[in-house]
Amino acid sequence: MSDTQSFLQKAKTYGLLSSYYQYSNPKLHEYYSQKHLKNLEKASQQLKYEQMKVTLPAQMRILQVASAAPSMDIHVNGVPIFKNLSFKESSRYMTFPAGRHQLDIYLNEETRSPLLSRNLELEGGTSYTLAAAFANESLTLLPFIDLPFVPQNEAKFRFIHLARAMPSVDIAVKDGDVVFEEISFQQASDYLTIHPMIVDFDAREAGTKRIVSSLPDMEFKENTASTLYIIGLNHETDRLESIMLSP
Repeated sequence: MSDTQSFLQKAKTYGLLSSYYQYSNPKLHEYYSQKHLKNLEKASQQLKYEQMKVTLPAQMRILQVASAAPSMDIHVNGVPIFKNLSFKESSRYMTFPAGRHQLDIYLNEETRSPLLSRNLELEGGTSYTLAAAFANESLTLLPFIDLPFVPQNEAKFRFIHLARAMPSVDIAVKDGDVVFEEISFQQASDYLTIHPMIVDFDAREAGTKRIVSSLPDMEFKENTASTLYIIGLNHETDRLESIMLSP
């Protein structure tokens, strides 16, 4: 059921209740009548919003975090759009019509047999980052919705766990409180709004104080929504490999 249909169903229910109490209880009649009208108004607003989103394009970018894979080309509807993406590289956003699109991932300059094919439904007015990553030894394409709006003069950020060899983690301020609890593989945290600043984080094994790795000097800039992708452990430095992306 769409949001518009949900509001209409509520409006219908409140309308029936309003009619039921019309003569026996004027207060309840007025109460349900007002709720009936409010839900009709919400349904109208939601319908306009849904109709607008159908006409708006979507934005999409690709992040290559499949460490064992060579450079990739990504074809959209048979056309090579994102080319020669190597490990830890991301494309810029590209605009696409809302609706269903065919995505095929190939080795760079290869067009015979795709590494992965997927149909993806893009919603109008929505920004996506698609992470090409490994899960259970197989290449997969993980879509994440980006929310670029930030309150004026503030910053916001989230974490996404794409390190397949790592357990679920808590993200905490260094020597401080946990900010995001139990982020598991392929999961995104909610966004958190903060003042622009530089923060040192620790990634801890979920539910414990044991530090898996440190994430120092994370800079969150004014009027910017940032996503920190955790992509694995660098065994030379014993630190998490990570990528910070902003719109």
